[in-house]
Amino acid sequence: MAPTSQSARWLAPLALALAALATFAIVSSGGGASSSSESSAPVAGATTTEQVRTSGPRYYTVRTGDTLTSISIETEVSVAMLEQLNPGLDTQALQPGQRLRLRS
Repeated sequence: MAPTSQSARWLAPLALALAALATFAIVSSGGGASSSSESSAPVAGATTTEQVRTSGPRYYTVRTGDTLTSISIETEVSVAMLEQLNPGLDTQALQPGQRLRLRS
């Protein structure tokens, strides 16, 4: 067997485990919100995600190891919105240094 196929056999599960661990860490640090008493109604004086995004960066530069999901989590822009703002984006072939639009 070629060395690349052996590497792929353990890299894919390792990447999946790291993504799950990162997601768990982000979700578990949830900002102190109580999950039992949360409601979907807006709170007076609260800022929506869209309002926050208008003052944030307009672009994200892809780094080594980034995935569309990790970029979505880090920038708080949904994967669907990233795909909509970046037509023709090949989500399986992100390149370090590639710039992604985060907002219009």
